[in-house]
Amino acid sequence: MTLQKQSVGLVGANGFIGFAILKALLDQGVVPRALCGPIGNRESFPAGVQFVVCDLGDTERLQAWISGLDLVIHAAGPPSVQRSFEMPKEYVRVHVEGTAAVLHACRIAKVERLVYVSSAEVYGRPDINPVTEKQRLQARSPYAAAKIGAEKMIEAHVESYGLTATILRPFSIYGQNFHADSLLSRIVSTAKKGCVRLRDLRPIRDYCYVADLAAAVLQAAGLNGRCLRVINIGSGVGTSVLDFAELVLQELCMRVAVIEDRVDPRPGHSEILELIADITSAREILGWRPETSLQEGLRRTLSGNVGKS
Repeated sequence: MTLQKQSVGLVGANGFIGFAILKALLDQGVVPRALCGPIGNRESFPAGVQFVVCDLGDTERLQAWISGLDLVIHAAGPPSVQRSFEMPKEYVRVHVEGTAAVLHACRIAKVERLVYVSSAEVYGRPDINPVTEKQRLQARSPYAAAKIGAEKMIEAHVESYGLTATILRPFSIYGQNFHADSLLSRIVSTAKKGCVRLRDLRPIRDYCYVADLAAAVLQAAGLNGRCLRVINIGSGVGTSVLDFAELVLQELCMRVAVIEDRVDPRPGHSEILELIADITSAREILGWRPETSLQEGLRRTLSGNVGKS
């Protein structure tokens, strides 16, 4: 399906991932209708993009915004796992209730296609790595539980109302305008003080450049057929937190120590020690594969970049 001929709405357009999707759409000649949350960057929005600031709890305004769209890309919601322990009700409100509100508005407006950006956090501590989409879901944080709830809301609408939906489960996404709560932000900020302090150097993650994720979203938006698809988005390669930190320091041309500093109040049993994507479905269904190496992605990210709150 050709996106250029579709009326596309982007929910969460001013977030870290949403903004990358916005730029990818514009590069393809698609000017989406943008919905921005009350928190996030709106100052650097490209000229010509119309946006509405709306909390997903404002159902009347949300329904008016969605009316007339062919496709909704939903990338909204707070991203921090750590903060979700501090405010679980807010994460449920935005991710679960907010997604339910988007789905309800889509049903009223007869919008039949949705792409949702979920998270690999839904896998918790998988039994086997790399992780396929068939791995059972097991939340280790309120953030993961809220993402699972949002996915189940989408599944219910697919089964009950015939919605066509693609759920993408990105692994560890990094890139320009990285969030202040991200691992990358913590490495950069503590390195400037002469020593990188991180709570745990052991976890192995699958790091994927945000522009590659945005490309996957566009591929998913063009899929045909009525069904529910769930697709991992990652690099397929695991990198430890320690190795990631050292790569960041290398790109910053800084030589400082990297040490563990377990001051993070996160519950001890919540840590996931290894999470790597099996990206077979992404290749076979989307025709997608990551284009950006970790070193190249970090170079692009850290070249004049300042993390965003």
